[in-house]
Amino acid sequence: MDLNYPIESAFLVLSLLFAITLIPAKVTIQFIGADYSNILRCALAVFIATITTLYAISAVDHLMGVILSFTWLVFIFNRILGMSKSWSSLFTIWLVLMQLAVLHGLAQYGLTWYQTTSQLV
Repeated sequence: MDLNYPIESAFLVLSLLFAITLIPAKVTIQFIGADYSNILRCALAVFIATITTLYAISAVDHLMGVILSFTWLVFIFNRILGMSKSWSSLFTIWLVLMQLAVLHGLAQYGLTWYQTTSQLV
């Protein structure tokens, strides 16, 4: 008996991904010692990172898009959380890898992220 049914819900995946990665991100920001480490700034940064990660997975095809997404996240973490560029770079890599692992785990339970595109005939 297989209980794994694919569920295509962008909002559900977005909210679960955000909720699962918020607390580890907050703990990491406290450990790094960012200038602005309150929960609201952390939630804003993780929300922007979540949307950027999901967009990059579904829309970015080339290396230049990945580089631009990475640079965007480094800039966001630098400005919102007050981290240095080197800590922002490491935090970006860590957070994106953690979000990809969570997305893989959610896919194991049938929650998938699909970006549907309509083609004109």
